[in-house]
Amino acid sequence: MRKHPAWLAAGLLLFAVLACNIGKNNNANNSNNNATANSETGSGAAIKEIYMAKDDGNGKPGDHTSSFEPGDHTIHCVATLKDSKAGTDMKFSWWIVETEDGTKNQKIKDIDYSTKPLENVIHGHLTLPRDWPKGKYKVEVYANGDLDKTVNYTVE
Repeated sequence: MRKHPAWLAAGLLLFAVLACNIGKNNNANNSNNNATANSETGSGAAIKEIYMAKDDGNGKPGDHTSSFEPGDHTIHCVATLKDSKAGTDMKFSWWIVETEDGTKNQKIKDIDYSTKPLENVIHGHLTLPRDWPKGKYKVEVYANGDLDKTVNYTVE
């Protein structure tokens, strides 16, 4: 019995499509698991990436983390924008979700910023001169008035 080359080609093509599709699904599942652990998505129209960071000791964002210690007095939220255009109005809205002392759903502070030309990485930071109460917190980041991303973090 003679094997037809068209059947072989069709089989190889089907194998390649299935292999690519499985890899694509695994990558999408991995990135979704990482994102949902630390952030919720708003519109997602302006922000490509968002994360929390410890202070590097010089007032700049250092190590990425979603968990801080009470003595980490300065906490950074860093956002990478999809487009770098001047005049994008950004707002970092810092919230207590729930702390051990019973405080719940309380806004701490809003920080407003307008981007400069060619600027696509921005950060807001918040400093508390005393230790932070242990608990859950979040930062809502708005772009041009619309909630774009929310990132959660803890103080433990």
